[in-house]
Amino acid sequence: MTRFFIIQALTVCTLANVQPILAQHIPQDSLYIYVQSDTLRLDATIDSLFSKRAIDAIETGMTTSIAVQFRLRTGRGDNLGLRSLLRRLEHDIWEGQYRLIRQSARPDTQITSQFEDIRRACSELQGVTLARLPLPDEPITLQVRIDVNPISSEQRERTRQWLKIIEKGSFLEFFFSLDRSTSPEWIDLFRFRPSALPHLLDE
Repeated sequence: MTRFFIIQALTVCTLANVQPILAQHIPQDSLYIYVQSDTLRLDATIDSLFSKRAIDAIETGMTTSIAVQFRLRTGRGDNLGLRSLLRRLEHDIWEGQYRLIRQSARPDTQITSQFEDIRRACSELQGVTLARLPLPDEPITLQVRIDVNPISSEQRERTRQWLKIIEKGSFLEFFFSLDRSTSPEWIDLFRFRPSALPHLLDE
């Protein structure tokens, strides 16, 4: 009976929280694509990255994963480059501190007591590397996919594995499988020719 209650409670929590929260958009007037040395780079500002639902979850202390991905595609559908900006946000409600952990080859952590600092760090993108040159001088589409999820991928995987142990093949696994279909779609952001882009001198 106790195990059934735990599973039932976990099911309710999971269905309420596992769905990704999709960020809104990147305004065209905040987007700047340019060439620096042999690299295609991007500056941009993400508008309304954190929804009210996401902020409410963060304020309760729930770990949140933040994924911003850019992709370059030709008119034929060829992929020319993929860049992923992955971060994990932790909120220590007892200490009143936010920890923003960048997940990359060189992880680093930003610690602050102000959520606005976190919003700025995640929303204001500067000098993001999109691809190395040369690129074919033909129309190229820049796409973006943004996902703000109150449950990190690590937590989802641990919970998924735990449920497999206690209820293998159960109805609960069906709901977890739905999570794979909720990833946000790629959105066309900007179309350009590499030869028409501005060149920025190295500082």
